[in-house]
Amino acid sequence: MQATRTPALLRTAASLLGAMLLVPTLTACPKGDVGAPCNHGDVDPPDSKVVTFPALSCNDLLCVYADDAKAPSEGCAGDADCNAADPTKQRFTCNSGTCKLSSTYVLERSMCSRTCETSADCLDGGLGKQVLAKESNCVSGFECVQIQKLGEFCCQNMCVCNDDLSAGTVDTLKAECAKLPIDPQTGRPDCSDPNALPPTTTTVAETM
Repeated sequence: MQATRTPALLRTAASLLGAMLLVPTLTACPKGDVGAPCNHGDVDPPDSKVVTFPALSCNDLLCVYADDAKAPSEGCAGDADCNAADPTKQRFTCNSGTCKLSSTYVLERSMCSRTCETSADCLDGGLGKQVLAKESNCVSGFECVQIQKLGEFCCQNMCVCNDDLSAGTVDTLKAECAKLPIDPQTGRPDCSDPNALPPTTTTVAETM
């Protein structure tokens, strides 16, 4: 009787051990953070969209502020004057009679990103492919688009929240990037000519 039970007990113990070893493997899968809040370090708010790399709080070291709305050039007496075009979004603040992009708004709309090939790369894809953060200020999902005109990520596709995208601006940049020659080493548009495209804001590193 004892001899027949021992192999069965060993098999059961081996099965339990295998299950215990499998749990850490499953839970060790990296969690996606596209859409998670991030900041651009100790820098003044930009005039419009900005990409920070390396952003140390993001898995892929990319922090993106993609809203391209520009502050009104007219003088102001208060924040309401600066946001008259769209009062639902407090993008700008009145600073000594001049409208400036609000640092609070930039922080609210800055999100971790990643490079991509298609918009499918900006979506969760089941077990082992968790791309998106569990909590995000993005409401309408992410799209794989180009938003940067110069720098390391010139004409590079990145996951960007649709809430912040202007279709006209995205289409214009896509057309401009399509006119550039392809770099044989990277397979992406060659942005080495500093006069090829107008500049966009890029910061070097996130300090916090």
